Amino acid sequence: MRHSLFIAMIAILANNKELRSLHRRNLTREKNQVNKMQSIIALSGKFIRIFFAVLRKGVDYDPEKMLEDMRYSLPEAA
Repeated sequence: MRHSLFIAMIAILANNKELRSLHRRNLTREKNQVNKMQSIIALSGKFIRIFFAVLRKGVDYDPEKMLEDMRYSLPEAA
C-alpha cells in the first residue's frame, strides 16, 4: 500500500500546486529538513487524512485549509 501511495503522490505532485509547495517547503526548510522520499511519504499521509476528512464530513476540498499549518511556519513579512 505504501508503494502505491508513493507512486500516486508523485502524480499528484505534478498536478497539485498546493501539495507541490508543501513538498518544496519540506525540502528547503532550515529546521527538520527531509529528503525527497521522506517528503513524499509524509505528503502521502497528509493526503490520506485530507481524503478521509472530505469523505467523512462531506465537504469540498479546500486548499487554503490544507495550507493552514504551513502559514504558521512562514516568517511574518516586515
